[in-house]
Amino acid sequence: MRSALALRTSLVTAVAAGMLLAPAATAAFAATSQAPTSTFASTGDNSRYEGQPVYIGEGLVAVLRNKAEGPEAWIRAVPKDWKQGDDYMTRVLSLLNRKQTTATVDGYRLELLSAATANPVLKVTHGGTSRSFPLPKGEAVPTTSCVSDVKKVQVGAGMTADLTMSPKGPKAVMHDADPASDWSKTLDRAHPKGSDDYYLRIVNPSGAKPVFEWKTQGGVGVPVGKTSFPALPKGCKLDYKVVEEGSGNPAPKPSTTPSTTPAAPKAQTAGQTKVVPQGPVAAGAELPVETVADSDDTTTLAAGAGLVAICAALGATLLRRRRNHG
Repeated sequence: MRSALALRTSLVTAVAAGMLLAPAATAAFAATSQAPTSTFASTGDNSRYEGQPVYIGEGLVAVLRNKAEGPEAWIRAVPKDWKQGDDYMTRVLSLLNRKQTTATVDGYRLELLSAATANPVLKVTHGGTSRSFPLPKGEAVPTTSCVSDVKKVQVGAGMTADLTMSPKGPKAVMHDADPASDWSKTLDRAHPKGSDDYYLRIVNPSGAKPVFEWKTQGGVGVPVGKTSFPALPKGCKLDYKVVEEGSGNPAPKPSTTPSTTPAAPKAQTAGQTKVVPQGPVAAGAELPVETVADSDDTTTLAAGAGLVAICAALGATLLRRRRNHG
């Protein structure tokens, strides 16, 4: 009897405790099911995320802000029949600001243009059509650095390239498009080539206009992607000598085609003496001849001078004979 009584008493106590705890458990479950679905941090005060909502596409709203945090475009999911004045504090799909200026959501390409100025603009592209939504006017970022704005390029294979230009030259920071990944690789003027698995490189890294090239997909006919690096901010200069890649001009090769132009007269060899018959030749005197190496003109000239001397001697003999017989 005692055991049965004790068991009955325990059951009564458990039921009573369950009835007391049921309201608390129900409240806890309700609180959990109603928790915000935003992927970003949320606080009880929504003023940090309130702004100008604009409907940008099917079930997408961009909440535009430009306050102390700088220009922001919060992309949120809303019902497809959303209209101005409806609640927009719903699930966050993406955020664009000065650090992250591009995003793709449900096939919509989003770009935050002129993010460093006082008049940024959200550009939305879908199906080949683009629309622009100006953000509220804010404060421009003072230009105190000689590093250009970041130019983001989608290169495929789940990779994005952040291109910048500074006095040290071009730099391309490769990273995974997945924000949860911490993989990255940097290409610069000293190391212009990237992974062996993909074609990634900086062309003309020390030139005035470097170019970033990539090819992450194989196959015949797949072109190489190309884009220029952003320009240096106004007033900034490179701290190295600009050398254009492949600017050296090779020396011209000698021509193998025979020339039809007559050869120029051979230059007179230094030390050669030009012999001209003068005075003593007519009287039969010997003509001194200088020997010049590798020259046929000296021999010919000496023979001619000897002939002239013989003729002169014969002429003088005949003249004496005429005078003696006269």
